[in-house]
Amino acid sequence: MKISEAASRCVLTFFGSGRFPWASGTVGSLAALLVGWGAWSNCDDAVRPYLFPLMGCIASAGCVLLGKQIEQLYRDKDPSVVVIDEVAGQWFALSVLPWLPATAVEGWTPWLLAFFLFRFFDVLKPLGIRRLESLPRGWGVLLDDVAAGLVVVPILLLGYRYMLGS
Repeated sequence: MKISEAASRCVLTFFGSGRFPWASGTVGSLAALLVGWGAWSNCDDAVRPYLFPLMGCIASAGCVLLGKQIEQLYRDKDPSVVVIDEVAGQWFALSVLPWLPATAVEGWTPWLLAFFLFRFFDVLKPLGIRRLESLPRGWGVLLDDVAAGLVVVPILLLGYRYMLGS
């Protein structure tokens, strides 16, 4: 199935959020946070443990399936306008929410911590995360962000358990 160039650009830029003139990755992550909050607020409690992993997998699939088109559309392997990878990583970082205290998730603190920690790990790419960028096609674009998002999960779990109270 061939997807149109306009649809590919829409997915890759996460509905245009990647077109922001500066800090497009941060803007894409913020857009993912807001969409995630809307989805979380409108879904049943029984669905919440699966919500962000599922959303992260869908965004990941979009990145990988359209990975070959990234270079054709933008003449770059990982252009800043492509933020679907940041969206996937941010949603994986938010996957921790169902396992945090319910009272904490009602407020913005864990959401903002997940956002800022994800951006920190996505920008600095420590712990071997940077090496993932060398993978071919959409995989290299995607997996460094997924890894950055997944690193946030144990940090927030342990942080809430031992420092922020349970």
